[in-house]
Amino acid sequence: MEQFFGFAKELLDKGIATVEEIYGENNLYDFSIQFTDDLDFYLELASTIPGKILDIGCGTGRLLIPLLEQGREVVGLDYSADMLKIARDKCEAYGYSPALIQGDMREFSLNEQFNLIMIPYHSLIYMTTEQDRLAVFQRVYEHLQPGGIFAFDFDTRVVKIGVSFPWIGFQGIHPFTNEVILQVVQEKGLTTNLRLLNQVNYRFGKDPKVTVESSLEATISAEHVQSLLEQVGFQVEAMYGNYQKEAYQNHSECIVVARK
Repeated sequence: MEQFFGFAKELLDKGIATVEEIYGENNLYDFSIQFTDDLDFYLELASTIPGKILDIGCGTGRLLIPLLEQGREVVGLDYSADMLKIARDKCEAYGYSPALIQGDMREFSLNEQFNLIMIPYHSLIYMTTEQDRLAVFQRVYEHLQPGGIFAFDFDTRVVKIGVSFPWIGFQGIHPFTNEVILQVVQEKGLTTNLRLLNQVNYRFGKDPKVTVESSLEATISAEHVQSLLEQVGFQVEAMYGNYQKEAYQNHSECIVVARK
């Protein structure tokens, strides 16, 4: 399947843009992603569960560092070595030295168990097949203490098939380089639950450049997730429709709390 389409493909074909690995070392993730809506939910949940925590898809430490600030023992797992490098540098700046492990959430084996495992910020959307999701849930189950809690969130909305109009995902001035950053996003719905996302990053400064990146993402039904969790052995304790713990509604965001 071709990764790029629409205006991103046009920029590549004309030699205007270059491909950037998603979450690569030059990626603007840590600057442009300023989402914090979920932090209070996960921090409050963690405060009720003593013991060790595993943060899967920890990225650059968006949730991991606030947990460390609460005095918790946290292990971070992420697929991207570049993201983990940023997380490690940030942790060191704050005086922390948690275990940060590069690994695939479908295949990791840490030889220890945790009291709480979390997969925040819709990281499950990159698991695009049922086999992928089942493998993740099995690995999580194996790494939880008996009675341990698994919490995560995901998108359940129906994808519109076809190519969307581009939209501005982010714009601002980089605090370190003073570059003007503009990110433009376009979505291609492949099926009602699978989309290809293209992002074009414009950097205006002393060394202006244009890069493009692509990701394949899945939306998942709550019923499907519950079925897989129960198949593995989890007991679903709650399914929320938002981080304020309101009831889940069809095709909304879904936050799950399950127990081993």
